[in-house]
Amino acid sequence: MAARRIASSSINWLEFAARVPEGQKAMFNAFKGKSDAYLRRVLSLPESAPKIDFAAYSARITVPGMVNEFQKQYEALEIPYPSDAVSAQITDMEKKSVAEVQAFIQESEARIAKLKEELVSWEKMIPYEQMTMEEFVEAFPDKTVDLANPTMWPHTPEEQPGYVAKDGTEA
Repeated sequence: MAARRIASSSINWLEFAARVPEGQKAMFNAFKGKSDAYLRRVLSLPESAPKIDFAAYSARITVPGMVNEFQKQYEALEIPYPSDAVSAQITDMEKKSVAEVQAFIQESEARIAKLKEELVSWEKMIPYEQMTMEEFVEAFPDKTVDLANPTMWPHTPEEQPGYVAKDGTEA
């Protein structure tokens, strides 16, 4: 019976091992060893409580009714198998995780498509080392010096003459 209970919830160790990163193989092997040791210990236990020869004890114990009382209590003893209270929660978490992973995959594919488009534009561009100043201004208009409105070092808006802060005060 114990073997059937464990077999129904066994782990696919090959699939699990395929997902373990190289740096964590030692920890995975230790975990699998512990799991196998627990499984061997459970399987070594009998499925039911051992039978006791109460007739032999009745012949040796002289106290009337004591062995019969123990026999009734022993036969009434029932150790229930723990109920599964978390499988439903784990299934719900798994469903949520699958949905999150699918959303992440879709977002990643969108980012990849956008980056591929950007890569195409970068590949079409002349290498930076071979650009003239005019080509650089055409390629990166936001990175060039505006000769019509030059700025002063450190070229941040706050350091420029005539800068007005958000609260209305001048610098």
